[in-house]
Amino acid sequence: SDMRIDLTGRAFPLSKVTVLKDGQFAASTIAGPDAKFSVNLSSLQAGNYNIGVYGEDSEGRISSTFSFPVGITAGTTLTISGIFLAPTIAVDKSTVRKGDTLVIFGQSAKDAEVIIQVNSETELFAKAQADENGVYLYNLDSSPLEIGDHRAKSKGVFATEISAFGSSVFFKVGTE
Repeated sequence: SDMRIDLTGRAFPLSKVTVLKDGQFAASTIAGPDAKFSVNLSSLQAGNYNIGVYGEDSEGRISSTFSFPVGITAGTTLTISGIFLAPTIAVDKSTVRKGDTLVIFGQSAKDAEVIIQVNSETELFAKAQADENGVYLYNLDSSPLEIGDHRAKSKGVFATEISAFGSSVFFKVGTE
């Protein structure tokens, strides 16, 4: 009998969403302008699988993979809804002179609020607003950051939904 897993959630507007089954490509789809996607895996055997979902933004940056285990029994359709992919993130320079501005940007769901965490001796949290294309941008004043290595990561918030933090991007604060 044919078993199915239906997956729905939010990625980035008009972005490619890829589904992995036990680490192998299983399916892909394109999210709508509202960033919502829906995709299904069919012709599955009963058993346990590890499912992973990731998105690719309009600049080709890949999100972190949202992974979860599933177990399916014969003759069933499993529906997994509320998947919310973490935003992509990038910085405009690998080294910023202390006191200058570092631009942190990426893509999330349409109109999402994006929370950016900068890991430093003092953790900094900043908020940015994604536009209708899911694009967000934050100008970080590097003045409060100590000289040396730092990393930033971001998560998306839409109404009551919240994503995990995505992968980190690394940068240095220097003296020149």
